[in-house]
Amino acid sequence: MIRVLMVGAAAAIAVTTASAQSTGRGSERKPAVAPRRTTSVRITVRDPGRATLAGVHLLLSGAAAGAFSTGADGTTVIPNLKDGLYRVRCERSGFITLEREFTVRGGARNAIDVILSAATPPAPPSANSVPQTPTVVAIPPSGPFVALSIPDFLDRNFIGRESQKESILTCTPLETVRLLQMREGMARHVHDRVDEIVYVLAGEGALRLGKDTVRLRAASLVVVPHGSDHVFERRGRKPLIVVSTLAGAACEPGRNAR
Repeated sequence: MIRVLMVGAAAAIAVTTASAQSTGRGSERKPAVAPRRTTSVRITVRDPGRATLAGVHLLLSGAAAGAFSTGADGTTVIPNLKDGLYRVRCERSGFITLEREFTVRGGARNAIDVILSAATPPAPPSANSVPQTPTVVAIPPSGPFVALSIPDFLDRNFIGRESQKESILTCTPLETVRLLQMREGMARHVHDRVDEIVYVLAGEGALRLGKDTVRLRAASLVVVPHGSDHVFERRGRKPLIVVSTLAGAACEPGRNAR
């Protein structure tokens, strides 16, 4: 009886071992795909005396875009940047605006030091100076009368497969009128001295203006004040087509649309 039990136990152990080996061979795991590495960039802004500057407005563009500000220690950390070329614009009241390019490569941590020079203050008025009569600046004459059919113009100048296309519709000493066609978004940018009036002709998208987002669709009208950073985004399958008027920005004569 004991011999029968021992033979049965040996047979059970052999079956268990064979099953375990078979399971081990069939459950080999595939190697995991390593995620693409990103890195962070620490930006420190100082004055020429090496004192750190808080409240510096930083505008990032290039392989990624965003807006940041330096803290009390004069630094800010921009996270999750992929490899590529970037440009940062540093602005603070009382200092000269500075732009700096940098490259992120291989996931290495980056530290960037920026020195902002103080803007030259205006000279105080002399005690003996004679008050000057303010000069009246003459408004330059406007350009010639312009009239065109936008549908006909688009038939001749449609974007096709391009990612973006800009066409000048009219140039005068007082404004520049452009037709913008976008299959992809337009990166963050700023018009320092002119307002931009945007009228949507076709397509859908959004305009990110600072912290606000405005939906864009046919017949939408948006006025972007000068000095405001903004981004165009296209949504849907069709290109986003807008008329953009830069009020106060003259362009070269002879570039009017035909």
